[in-house]
Amino acid sequence: MLPKIIVIGTEEKEQIYSDLGLSSGSTMEFEGVGGKIDELRRFVNFSINVSVGFSNFNLLIWNADRLSPECQTVLLKPLEESADNYCLILLVTNENGLIPTILSRCVVSNLRKLKAIKSNYWKNILECFAKGPAKCLALADELDKVEMEKVLEEVIDKLKAGLANEVNKNRLKILKLAIDCLAKIRFTNVNAKLAFGNFLIYSWRLIKT
Repeated sequence: MLPKIIVIGTEEKEQIYSDLGLSSGSTMEFEGVGGKIDELRRFVNFSINVSVGFSNFNLLIWNADRLSPECQTVLLKPLEESADNYCLILLVTNENGLIPTILSRCVVSNLRKLKAIKSNYWKNILECFAKGPAKCLALADELDKVEMEKVLEEVIDKLKAGLANEVNKNRLKILKLAIDCLAKIRFTNVNAKLAFGNFLIYSWRLIKT
C-alpha cells in the first residue's frame, strides 16, 4: 500500500482512528517523541514480520515529525519497499518537519480536509498508485465515462487540499495530468478508457520516482 503522511490536529487518538478507518487489531504504533534509532528499527522490522498474513495491516508512527533526522532515515527503506499487505502511516502536526526524501515517497493529506472531501474512489486510486500498471488498466476497464469523471474530480480535490500544506513537484504534475485528462474525457471524443488508464500509469510512475 502507498505510504501516507497524515497531518492531524488536536483530536484524540480514538477519533483519529475512526476518521482514518483504522482497527486496533490490525495496527501497531510507535511514538516519535523521544524515539531512538534502534527502537524504531526494531519496531519497523517486527511490525513488518507481524503483518505477514494480514491483508490490511498498518504501521502507525505518531509525531513522526518529532523524530530526529537520523531516526527518519530508518524509514526510507520500508517506505521504498512498501508492500500490498501493510501501509506505513506517519502522523504529524507539520509535515515540513520530515526530511525531503520521506516527503517524496508518501502521499500527504490533511485529516481535517480529508474528512470534508467526499471519498468514493480514493481508495481505488491509492491501490492503483501502489500496485502499478496492471491495477491501473483494470480500474480503467471497469469504469464508465461518468465514473471516470467523478474519479478525476475527486483526485483533483484531494491533491488541491494537499497543496495547502506542502507543495510537491510530482503532486503538481499529477494534478495537471488529472485536470488535462478530465478535460479530454469530458469535452473531446478521446478514447476515455485509454486516456484514463494512461493518466493512472503516468501518475504511478511519478510517485515511484
